[in-house]
Amino acid sequence: MIPGVTVDPALTEALLATIPADIVASMSPQMREIMAVQATRADACRRAGEDFAAASGDLSPAARSLAAKRAEYRAERALWNEGGPTMARTDDHHIRTAGVDVPIRIHRPTTEAVLPGLLFLHGGGFSLGDLDTHDRIMRVLASAGGFAVIGVDYSLSPEVKFPQALHECAGVVDHLAGHGEDFGIDGTRLAISGDSAGAVLTLGAGLLLRDEPETIGASPASFSALRALLPIYGSHGLIDSASRRLYGGDWDGMGIHDLSNLLDDYLPTPEDEHSPFVAHLTADLSGLPPVFVAAAGLDPLRDDSRALARTLQRAGNDVRFEEYPHVLHSFLHFGRVLDDTNTVLHNAAEFAARRLN
Repeated sequence: MIPGVTVDPALTEALLATIPADIVASMSPQMREIMAVQATRADACRRAGEDFAAASGDLSPAARSLAAKRAEYRAERALWNEGGPTMARTDDHHIRTAGVDVPIRIHRPTTEAVLPGLLFLHGGGFSLGDLDTHDRIMRVLASAGGFAVIGVDYSLSPEVKFPQALHECAGVVDHLAGHGEDFGIDGTRLAISGDSAGAVLTLGAGLLLRDEPETIGASPASFSALRALLPIYGSHGLIDSASRRLYGGDWDGMGIHDLSNLLDDYLPTPEDEHSPFVAHLTADLSGLPPVFVAAAGLDPLRDDSRALARTLQRAGNDVRFEEYPHVLHSFLHFGRVLDDTNTVLHNAAEFAARRLN
């Protein structure tokens, strides 16, 4: 258990009572420990979100609710970001692309002047998350892989709609491919990774740079700089599946209606759900760089990752697929407790490093 955190058995029991018994039974002991920590901290994180929103000035009810959710998410993730590898250097910058200044954070695990780079696109349902909420994940990847990790703080929904965030992420790739030396990055050796919504953007950015680079003024050569794609527990176009029916609910914000609402906030029209940059299973997936796909076994999006891996393989790509059967969506955050987190991050880093170094 995490030092300094004393779990509340009553709160833990109350949370587990809302989860189907077969899912609880399928969780690893470490995953249940994490649920106990989450249950114990839930009220404090919720209050932190409400306090932040209350101090944010005169907001509309909708804006206040969104500000509270984002602050609650930051508070909840803060505990899990403590510790982890120490970087040789970390720098925050901005890159101008897609009409905005996109904040980036570069973690460098060594003092080498120039390193290959892996861009990391954070999850959070397109509406939550930032460079801080996923900081430990990025540092672990950098340390394990020996490359620089570049976090991208893309614009969030519902304030902006698809394809703005996608254009920003692809635009950062294009900028680094052409001007990586300005940041100590080898622009000819790049990869993209992301979790959840970030996995959607990972595949989308690769496809956009391959098929429609002109839409963002990108160089056609930028796609050739991509040596690997690493989408982790993302949504890739399934409308229905066994995992979507079996897993997720009000208790984790991953029920069928929750997933639908996330897409409604992200997409300007229902028709955009069928875009190949969103529904990747409908895209031409041939000719992509090597792809590492990881799934959580108790995740409603599990079957999306399974289908993506199989479709990529049928299209002739170099694919590695890993599934962790006893964990929930978002398990990438829990490396302070969960062995599966550290295993998948090290395996992903090794996969990328073999293509980048």
